[in-house]
Amino acid sequence: MTRGQKKTVRKALRRYGRGACEATPEAWREVVEETLAYYDQADPVCARLLRLRYLEDQPEERVIPELYVCRTTYYRKELEALSTVAIAAARRGLL
Repeated sequence: MTRGQKKTVRKALRRYGRGACEATPEAWREVVEETLAYYDQADPVCARLLRLRYLEDQPEERVIPELYVCRTTYYRKELEALSTVAIAAARRGLL
């Protein structure tokens, strides 16, 4: 994942989280919902990270202790989740 793609994904997730659904293309909404549904089953830590950090816009310093993970695990899980979002977005031609 490139730096630009990561920035685009983070921006789209935060926009979706702020309830800017009118400004969020339907395809991004589908990407977010698909990714969360997948992680709810496959890896609840990634699902919770996406919700807390990007949809609820909580700072990293609050998210890490809520997940009960160390900083290294947080960054690994974040990259995994953002990559999954990016792949789903790329499939829809958003990246």
